[in-house]
Amino acid sequence: MAGLILNIKPGERFLVNGVVMQNGSKRAQMRVETENANILRLSDALHPDDVNTPVKRVYYVAQLILTGDSDQAETKDSLIRSIKDLQNVFRELAEIPLSKALTAAENERYYSVLCSLKNVFPIEEKLLNLNRKPDIMQADEKIREVA
Repeated sequence: MAGLILNIKPGERFLVNGVVMQNGSKRAQMRVETENANILRLSDALHPDDVNTPVKRVYYVAQLILTGDSDQAETKDSLIRSIKDLQNVFRELAEIPLSKALTAAENERYYSVLCSLKNVFPIEEKLLNLNRKPDIMQADEKIREVA
């Protein structure tokens, strides 16, 4: 991540190589000069309890690599396979962000993987909601039958 410019909001928290840091009361801008620094804005982090969909599971794997909680050498291939699986499921619905996520993973740019996958969240949510609507309609029909 050498050359990365961080624009940090007042009070914003972020993780740098496993250390949680918090900005002061004014906006700040920092340039990361160290190669392969692991940086994550905590506002972009998923809590383990919120990992409840296929896209969020893949996002979380990338997050674990980025934070150093998962060994990149052991996890990278699994992450790439998972993104390819998502491409097979979402096809043209999320073609661009998933292609960007795949390229970023192959190039070990894990923050970019997160940014790309975050764009798939609303698409996944809509699809999951479409899937739930028939269940709700069926439940309504059963209630009417009983009544």
